[in-house]
Amino acid sequence: MRCIVVTGTDTGVGKTIVTAALAVRLRQRAVAVHIRKPVQTGLIAADDPHRGDLESRYTDVVTRGDAEIAGTLAGVAWSTGVSLRLPMAPAAAAAAVGVSLPTPHDHAEAILACGRDAADPAAVIVEGAGGLLVDFGDGHTLADIAAALSELAPAVRVEFVIVARPGLGTLNHTALTCEALRARGLPIGGIVLGSWPPDPAPVAVDNRRRLGDSAPVLGAVPAGAGQLRPAAFRAAAGSWTSVA
Repeated sequence: MRCIVVTGTDTGVGKTIVTAALAVRLRQRAVAVHIRKPVQTGLIAADDPHRGDLESRYTDVVTRGDAEIAGTLAGVAWSTGVSLRLPMAPAAAAAAVGVSLPTPHDHAEAILACGRDAADPAAVIVEGAGGLLVDFGDGHTLADIAAALSELAPAVRVEFVIVARPGLGTLNHTALTCEALRARGLPIGGIVLGSWPPDPAPVAVDNRRRLGDSAPVLGAVPAGAGQLRPAAFRAAAGSWTSVA
């Protein structure tokens, strides 16, 4: 089994669509894929009686979770661990409603179960929330979940894919994320640019080259790719990254 953990240099960098693109790439290589979202925040039912109030107070309320969006685009299995209504970091969203979040060990067990349910060879793509060190409860982070997974199942190949912006500031944010991962002994598979513009500015082109100083650049997902119909997305997405 293989586990690709998708994190971002920030929130809103395109993790969900990159996750879907990675799933398409692996499916084209005859790998059974399951997309897992440990904690989804800001998710409400379409008929939630408080929907109007929530949407007026928050800009990031959604009626479809990230795993569902990515799984539907890629045509693969997906699941979500915990769903919370407020669009905040997981620990804050849980505290607001008095909910306790799973431990890193609990999350790791659930990820392993996703892989066991798939055919061999199997890959689970885990999409984090925001950046690497966002609090998943009791100070635990996505990095801790990955470390717990490696401890529970040393034979599982665990690697991080970092989703970054192409614009100004991305070099520092990406280098900090890479440094945090390496300090924890967590492997980095590479970097994917999450929303590559059709006519990139010179700074974006230069950043794409310089990001390779931090980790291998695996490709870029075109801006607006998430608006494609699933069939069109699957036809194109396999060429956007070089994940093997």
